[in-house]
Amino acid sequence: MSDGTADEARKSLGARIAGKAKELAGAVTGNNALAAEGQLQQAEAEARREASAQQAVAQAEAAEAAQQLAEEQQQAGRERRAAEATAEARTERATDEAEQRTAAAAAQARAQQSAEQARADAEARVEVQEAASEAQRERTDAAWTEQQAEARHAEQQASADAAEQAAARARADAERIAQQSR
Repeated sequence: MSDGTADEARKSLGARIAGKAKELAGAVTGNNALAAEGQLQQAEAEARREASAQQAVAQAEAAEAAQQLAEEQQQAGRERRAAEATAEARTERATDEAEQRTAAAAAQARAQQSAEQARADAEARVEVQEAASEAQRERTDAAWTEQQAEARHAEQQASADAAEQAAARARADAERIAQQSR
């Protein structure tokens, strides 16, 4: 609980006790105005307590949403790096294999003509393109995961903001009640 929230809780408790004392004093002495003032002071204290509770919940939700976003961003970053590393390894492996096949085809081509060389080069290009396509798909998946995490954070932040606004309205209502009771 923050110092401001704790201070609000102390003020609320003090106001409730004072209100109850006024209500009892008014009831004992037959002073209805004093009893009503005590009841109003208790209602004001309860409204302040509820506003403080709503604010504390809103702050906790905002902190939780920020933590979740950070965790999801870290996960998305790890996934993106893993996808990039996998794609790079596949591309490198495909390039190595393609170079090996090209070298073998070149040796064979000297014996069998240039048609075989062209076929091997075409296969190597297809494999490199497939590896590059797979790498792009993995990068796209990682980006999508990160976008989803940001969208969830935005929703949670909006919820926390709405809770903050509700707490502010509750505090304003409490202040209004306090003003009316004076």
